[in-house]
Amino acid sequence: MILLPRKPVMNFSTLYFRSILLFALWISGSVTHLTHRKTYTFVAGLAFNLQCNRDSQNVTVNWTRVPSRSLESITGMNIKDNTLWFLPADLTHQGSYSCFSRKGNDTWETIFEVSVSNETCPHWNRKDELTSTAKLECFLPHIFKIDPQAQVTWRKNCQPLNMSNSKVLLVDRSTEMIGLLTCFVNFTFEGQNYLSAQTTEVYMGSTVDVVTPPKLIYPKPSQTHKVTLGQSYKINCKALVGMNDDDDTDLYWYTDSDSLRLDFDLSRFKEGDQEYLLSVLSISEVTAEHLNINFTCKVDHPAGSDSGRVVLILASQNERYYWVGVGLVALLILLLALLFLCRVDLVLAYRSVCSRSVACSDGKWYDAYVSSLNVDPLSSSSAMTFALHFLPSVLEDLYGYRLFISGRDELPGEAIQDVVSDRMNRSRRLIIILTSQSCSSPQKHASDKALDSECKSSYEALRSAYEQRVGLYDALVKQGLKVILVQVEDGVEEHLLPESLKYISRTQGILNWRENAREHANRRFWKHMRYRMPACQRRKGTDSMVL
Repeated sequence: MILLPRKPVMNFSTLYFRSILLFALWISGSVTHLTHRKTYTFVAGLAFNLQCNRDSQNVTVNWTRVPSRSLESITGMNIKDNTLWFLPADLTHQGSYSCFSRKGNDTWETIFEVSVSNETCPHWNRKDELTSTAKLECFLPHIFKIDPQAQVTWRKNCQPLNMSNSKVLLVDRSTEMIGLLTCFVNFTFEGQNYLSAQTTEVYMGSTVDVVTPPKLIYPKPSQTHKVTLGQSYKINCKALVGMNDDDDTDLYWYTDSDSLRLDFDLSRFKEGDQEYLLSVLSISEVTAEHLNINFTCKVDHPAGSDSGRVVLILASQNERYYWVGVGLVALLILLLALLFLCRVDLVLAYRSVCSRSVACSDGKWYDAYVSSLNVDPLSSSSAMTFALHFLPSVLEDLYGYRLFISGRDELPGEAIQDVVSDRMNRSRRLIIILTSQSCSSPQKHASDKALDSECKSSYEALRSAYEQRVGLYDALVKQGLKVILVQVEDGVEEHLLPESLKYISRTQGILNWRENAREHANRRFWKHMRYRMPACQRRKGTDSMVL
């Protein structure tokens, strides 16, 4: 078997394209299969080769002619070190050739579309830009490795040049040198002579030589990525392939483990005048097998190669616990805020389900003692209407509360002090109705003395009514009775109220009820009223208390 040049000299078609098709094959287990397509044009009579995988370590390669035809019966073709040689190319060699590679569970296939022409010189497969002076090298290093004494001749636009035998052509890169420069190499291997060739297009441009080794942008040279077991993960690999690239660049992933299946997508894009390749390695679920091994991304080109490695390590559990703790704290704060905003509705909902069956065991007869805090109780129709009509129709008739309403429920002949003391002792709440008459503030007076006198008189009357008729001090201080303040009309001046009521107003607020208010406002009022009332309410019609 004859070994010939490693580097093929070929005519690259401008219609060259590459696509990667990823699919699952269920043959002896699941494997990853990638397909590449390349197009080449050879010249009849010249030696060429096809190489489908530059990284041949632990890789099994099988060459066939599409569709599934063995190459053993085809003359002028040989396989050496996984490389297919045309010795030399012939018109009968035109067709498609498949290189099927396997490494562990990963397989990939490269299909070469080969056409053969009868031309003397191959078309260009390299580009070189003119500078002031430079040298042009015959880009067939694998030929000179096989036969260091190979004979080289040069042609310009397929016309012979009077140059001595040299693989390096020293040229004055003037405009006269623009064109196609072809080096023909006559080499010997195992007693057989072969001829190969390579063409470079010399042109006038604004940049340096485009045919340069590819450069890996990332990852490089070695990186570690933190991952979490059970989650999916993607690793990006980006390589600069240059401007006017000859489309002979490969970008691929491989790993130390033969049991892992590598799934990656390849795309090509431009940024300015430069072209890039991007390969995205996708791991559907990170397992312990993916940790602490090298995932290597390699870019290959006839002018050189570059690679970078990524090692996956387990993310710190402390960091994970930190974010879990932050999330739980945020969730707790959110729940507490939600409970605070919806506390009234939640409490009422709980009572509607559970509290009606709970018996009141505190010995109280009344759920609330209702008092209208007026200098003259008959002077405020709003207070009387609310206390004698609206309050009992809702709390007593609808929700089953028992109220003692001052001015309605006293028995004839009872002393006011005895009634107030006894009924408050038997009540769970004290509802105080505030109106503008709770403390009058005159608006029109002839002098400041008249104003001070009337306000002082009003305050004294209020204090007398408060201490004598209601006994609020004993209820608040000695018995700890909970008080509910209700304002039924405008004009209540808080600064003229007793200090105890000022304190209640500041800490618990005042519920506002308006007879002609919108339905939504009064619905909210009754909801908060029920929230402040005792939880153990009686069902309507079940009261058996006898006064």
